[in-house]
Amino acid sequence: MQKANVILSILKEKSINDENYKFDRLYRNMFNQDFYLNAYARIYAKEGNMTSGTDGLTIDGFGYDIISDLIGKLKQERYYPNPVRRTYIPKKKSGKMRPLGIPSFQDKLVQEVVRQMLEAIYEPLFKDSSHGFRPRRSCHTALMQIKKKCKGANWFIEGDIKSFFDEMNQETLIKLIERRIKDGRMIELIRRFLQAGYFEFKKVHSSLSGTPQGGIISPILSNIYLHELDTFMEKLIIKYNKGATRKSCTKYRKIRTQRDYHKRNGNVKQAKYFDQQLRKMPTQEPFDENYIRLVYVRYCDDFIISVIGSKALAEEVKTTVKEFLMNHLDLELSAEKTLITHTVKERARFLGYEINKAMNNTKLIKNSKGDKVRAVNGKIQLLVPGDVINQKLKPFKHNNKPVHYKARHNLTIKEMILEYNAEIRGLYNYYCLATDVSTKVNKFRFYHYYSLAKTIAKKEKSTVKKVISKYGIEVPRKGLGGTRNIIGIKYQTQKGEKTLTYFNESLERKHEPRTKIYDTMSGKRHEILDRLNARMCELCGFSSDSHKDFVVHHVRKLKETLERYKVKDFTPPLWVLVMEGIRRKTLVVCKQCHKDIHN
Repeated sequence: MQKANVILSILKEKSINDENYKFDRLYRNMFNQDFYLNAYARIYAKEGNMTSGTDGLTIDGFGYDIISDLIGKLKQERYYPNPVRRTYIPKKKSGKMRPLGIPSFQDKLVQEVVRQMLEAIYEPLFKDSSHGFRPRRSCHTALMQIKKKCKGANWFIEGDIKSFFDEMNQETLIKLIERRIKDGRMIELIRRFLQAGYFEFKKVHSSLSGTPQGGIISPILSNIYLHELDTFMEKLIIKYNKGATRKSCTKYRKIRTQRDYHKRNGNVKQAKYFDQQLRKMPTQEPFDENYIRLVYVRYCDDFIISVIGSKALAEEVKTTVKEFLMNHLDLELSAEKTLITHTVKERARFLGYEINKAMNNTKLIKNSKGDKVRAVNGKIQLLVPGDVINQKLKPFKHNNKPVHYKARHNLTIKEMILEYNAEIRGLYNYYCLATDVSTKVNKFRFYHYYSLAKTIAKKEKSTVKKVISKYGIEVPRKGLGGTRNIIGIKYQTQKGEKTLTYFNESLERKHEPRTKIYDTMSGKRHEILDRLNARMCELCGFSSDSHKDFVVHHVRKLKETLERYKVKDFTPPLWVLVMEGIRRKTLVVCKQCHKDIHN
């Protein structure tokens, strides 16, 4: 059989070359074990794989036997996905709970194989306005598209589809997939995933609509479904957009003529007066009825539409989109969350950022001709919401003062610094596109840093002054020159001494989006596959000609495993020491060794 990456490349090429190509005989690729090895290499490192599904099994013990068993069932069309185990996670804003489905590991493996094929077929078709769950795209790419394309917008329509993953019409989705895929067995497999149901309160419930959040296949299916909305919006934008440019402002032209007249005649005072008047008014008509622009950007089930035009036009567009979703996709816009926002007087919310239009008549920038112009006006600003920072600060601040973090008293100093660093680095990395990232995250860093100092002081029954004196390390001030004293430690590694300090990076704004880069058609193989295909037990040294004699032992976290077994006066098992030596949370072992490990 051909390699999985070769097949995926062929599917992708066919999709690129012919938008109307009908794909058939896809299901036979489900018998290709290379697809399952690729799938395993992509998902094996995720901690969630050590959480058992409704079948009670996890990724631990993965081997060629599992692949052979799955292929056997699929060949005979006896493969039925297990119901997902339902759990709930809190929603950030409302405090309500969001249902999350946890599939069994074998179902995840099959889903990942199907997902790779669907991605190869549909990725070339998806619109540039779609950013959710796609290669080389992220929340940041969506936000940067808004920043670049929505300049001068008067209104934002903040779109939110109500209970999208729960309300998605399964039959509509199947019909959409059938437009491109003419393989009855593959369609039936996707249908079985959709109708697998969920296990809750010791009872299996059927799933007649939607697709469970948490499933590997769910994101690509949601993009296929909402691709119809993207296509509709593309046509709607063509319909509404008109005019090459806004007409110039009549009042501005008249005053500029007067200013130029006084300049020519040497009336400096009068010319300066009219120049000041010009700074307070737009050069073009802001409400030109003959100039309309719509821009649409979507991330998963959230979207935003910018409108250069009247509020009545924005209301009309919102109603049109609402009717399309209801009549063609059986979806409903959330009345509470779908808002029309003025770009200057208010701030729209999208993907955790606040968005508005900058208006500043005093800030002047020289253009290519050397003339001073108000280039800031009309530009879209991405901002850090103040309530996000206040919410993040709650564990570290009380009565407007930094406080210790009680839950971290028992951690080592190194572990404390690592946890504090992970928090501030994650906050900065997400909001690094914001205009005010430096101001807002610096506020967070002040309380956060002194919370670390107070937590160490509480642990050592000392004072903040003594902690800073004891653990203070002189480090360069990045981007500012000189040095600063900051809490940190020095520790020994196999490569020598290393220094770990509290977050000391510059908080400057980034002008390029951060994206999660991956490509299923890259042809790159993973180390875990090389280890598995070596057919040698990494514990006892046993080797064999058969792949089926070996499995992969998994642990959730290497650090937790080492802590569990490294107890005083207790010698850790050999497998723990081997894992520590190779610094991996996987171990390729023979079946006897795997049995001994669990015994």
